[in-house]
Amino acid sequence: AFTSLRMSSLNRHMKTHSDEKPHVCHLCLKAFRTVTLLRNHVNTHTGTRPYKCSDCEMAFVTSGELARHRRYKHTLEKPFKCSMCKYSSVEASKLKRHIRSHTGERPYNCYLCSYASKDTYKLKRHMVTHSGEKPYECYVCQARFTQSGTMKIHILQKHSENVPRYQCPHCNTFIARKSDLGVHLRNLHSYLAVAMKCRYCEALFHERYALIQHKKTHRNEKRFKCDQCSYACKQERHLIVHKRTHTGEKPFTCVCCSKCFRQKQLLTVHFRKYHDSNFKPTVYECPKCGKGYSRW
Repeated sequence: AFTSLRMSSLNRHMKTHSDEKPHVCHLCLKAFRTVTLLRNHVNTHTGTRPYKCSDCEMAFVTSGELARHRRYKHTLEKPFKCSMCKYSSVEASKLKRHIRSHTGERPYNCYLCSYASKDTYKLKRHMVTHSGEKPYECYVCQARFTQSGTMKIHILQKHSENVPRYQCPHCNTFIARKSDLGVHLRNLHSYLAVAMKCRYCEALFHERYALIQHKKTHRNEKRFKCDQCSYACKQERHLIVHKRTHTGEKPFTCVCCSKCFRQKQLLTVHFRKYHDSNFKPTVYECPKCGKGYSRW
């Protein structure tokens, strides 16, 4: 629940719940909820960068971009702190995404299958598996890939003679650009003054890479166990859904017919099938017998 000591802040927040966008850009006719959002948008057309950093030559379109820049490059401040572990972040959005690793929440659902993600980026990457789109092209042989990471691995493996390869001195990772090797070393192999605890056991680590490798030892463990039956699973969100078979809880209600469901995905499928007149199920054809079947 949003609370504020200032009425202006509350009024500004309330606009996020409204579809009204009265402020229109005179250059491209795009509409915005607030004057500030419109002003920032117009600055992207004109190239105006009114927010200047006092410690370097950089300038930005919005005050938020300037604040983020200063935290990353100058103050190194991480004001957004997790209440469940020692994680802290420069940006509120990254903290929100991190907290989902504790709660198991996956609010971004694929409308074609049961996949759900903690963030929009992973959902967007997943959707490519349905569309068949391959936006990343190898600049050497023009082979195309669904993910940039897959393309980079292809270039290193197939065209290594044309690409400089920098090997990490601490692990078996090969990286194409020297600047990326520096990022890799800082992110994964730098010494951490505050040890990071494994989320699955009591082990502590002063190097992020060592923690990542350790977590792999827990990969196939069914750590989450039901206290009412013998059910066990690898992910907490699956246990939460399973427990509803004992409690009878059905927290997801259809707004059209009031039917209730244990899982959000089941509600989504129900709504498309019975209430969305514009939805057409994807039809798949068996390559051997030619028989078609639909997926809701």
